[in-house]
Amino acid sequence: MAYDMLNRIIPYVFIIVVASFLGFFVENVWVGLRYGYFDNRGMMLPGLLGYGLAIIGVFFILGTPDHPRFLCINLYSRNLVAQFVYYVLSSTVLVSVGEIALGSFVDKHCQIEWWNYSSLPLHIGKYTSVFTSIGFGLMITIFMNSLFLSIMKWAMFINTVILKIMVIVLFILLIADFLYEAKYMIKNKRINKIWKIHVKIENSKKSYQSTKRNNYYSRTIR
Repeated sequence: MAYDMLNRIIPYVFIIVVASFLGFFVENVWVGLRYGYFDNRGMMLPGLLGYGLAIIGVFFILGTPDHPRFLCINLYSRNLVAQFVYYVLSSTVLVSVGEIALGSFVDKHCQIEWWNYSSLPLHIGKYTSVFTSIGFGLMITIFMNSLFLSIMKWAMFINTVILKIMVIVLFILLIADFLYEAKYMIKNKRINKIWKIHVKIENSKKSYQSTKRNNYYSRTIR
């Protein structure tokens, strides 16, 4: 029975792991474009567990763009445009609520302003904005429409014990990394910065400067 349950949850764990690593990449692209640097985003591993959990949460709440729902209510329609719009808007709302909740929690308990969208148009407080939430909503919709089911199918082929153990170990490491970072921020009132790569454009040429530090004392704004 335990083995059967493991087989059922492995695809979802695999999705969490893949989305966590993709989230790390996406977030660094955003930070790189906006602020001109890449960093470890406070983590030891190149993965952000929150993105993986968010994708699974969106799936259980909204389904997929081709078979949308709200919790247990099926909203399937032959109007594909309406389904797409519903999914983007619903994802946008979920992202906004999640960002406000997470940003406010970290601000209150860690005294850290983890990111600040006040400089962006149509911002809603510091921790969310219409611009960024719609962007995330579109990315989630594209991911769920184009990659989610494909990754789930790939996960079905994880039928060897070694591969299953690898997926579970990666998941456990992501959880441990997340908990360590949370404890670190609560205790030290700063983000655990390990490495940072600056990308500067000077005289139309790109110059790269990378620095590595352990836990340098700075408050960062995403």
